[in-house]
Amino acid sequence: MRPTFMLTTALFLLSCSTNQVMSKEQEKLTVESLGGTVVTNPLTGTVSEIRMNHSRTIRDVDLAVLNKYESLTDLSLEGTSIEGSGLSALTELKTIEWLNLWDTKITDKGLREIARLKSLTHLPIGRTAITDAGLKHLNGMPNLLYLGLRDTMISDHGITTLLSLPKLIELNLRNTGITDASVKHLSQMRSLRKVWLGETKITVRGIKQLRRALPECQINLEEQ
Repeated sequence: MRPTFMLTTALFLLSCSTNQVMSKEQEKLTVESLGGTVVTNPLTGTVSEIRMNHSRTIRDVDLAVLNKYESLTDLSLEGTSIEGSGLSALTELKTIEWLNLWDTKITDKGLREIARLKSLTHLPIGRTAITDAGLKHLNGMPNLLYLGLRDTMISDHGITTLLSLPKLIELNLRNTGITDASVKHLSQMRSLRKVWLGETKITVRGIKQLRRALPECQINLEEQ
C-alpha cells in the first residue's frame, strides 16, 4: 500500500504546483489585460515590479489583483485614473518600496491608505489633488526617503508635517505654494540631501538662508 500512497501524494503535490503556476499566469494575464507590464526578478523568478502607466482601463477596484504579488517592490500607477480607495488592497504587500502615483486622481483620502504601507521608501504623488491636510496621514512613515509633491497645492502649512519623516533625503516641492516661511521648517530637516524649489515663492534671501542651514543639501531651482 505504501507505494500507492506515495504515488497518490506525489500526484497531489504535482497537481497543487500546476494549479499555482496556472493561477500566477492568470494573474499576470489579468494585469496585462488592464494595460500593465509585469517584471520578474531574473535571480528569484518572482514578480518584483508592475507598471500600469497611463492605463485607461484600470480602476481602484482592480488593484485587488495586485495584492497577490507578495514579492512586489515597485508599483507604478502614473497617469491613471486611480483615486486612492483601492489602495487599501495593497496592505499585504510588506516589501513594496516604490509607489508611483504621479498625475493620478488621488486625494487626501488616498493618502490615508498609503500611510499603512510602512515599507515605502519612494513616493511620487505630484500633480494630484492632495492638500496640506492630507500630508498629516504620512506621519509615522519611518522609511520614506523620497517624497515628490511637485505641482500640488501644498503650502507652508503642509511643510511642518514633513518634520515627522526622519529619513527623508529627497523632497520635490517644485511649483507648490510655499514661501520663505517654509525655510525655517526645511532647515530642521537635517537628513535632506536634495530639494527641488523651482517655481515656488521662496526668495533669493530664503534660498541663501536654507543653504547656510543645510550645507550638504543640493537645492535645485530649475523650472523644468
